[in-house]
Amino acid sequence: MARSSGNRYIIYMNINAFWNRVKNSIKGKAVTQDAAAKACGINPHTFRGWMSTGKIPPLNYAYNLAKYLEVSLEFLISGSGTDMASQANEEVMALLKEAGEKLAKTGRNIT
Repeated sequence: MARSSGNRYIIYMNINAFWNRVKNSIKGKAVTQDAAAKACGINPHTFRGWMSTGKIPPLNYAYNLAKYLEVSLEFLISGSGTDMASQANEEVMALLKEAGEKLAKTGRNIT
């Protein structure tokens, strides 16, 4: 949720939920927290510190995390939005279904 304060926006979020989504996304990617931090240009010690103290990372690092974890920044912040890997899987499945239907019309099958 965002609220305008003059020319700035204040974002309210559940920081514990943010870090839980980060941790779960890291597990889903099957990498370590240190590896994820390094891939995003974050010192692993700093990364662990943010998580343990419940600090919000600077926006550029949060964006890098989302990109690396293949989720949207909105997903990390709010839990809604796009999990890009799931969306890609759905798109691939739709394409495969369409290809199968076209092959079935021609009488050919893939074995």
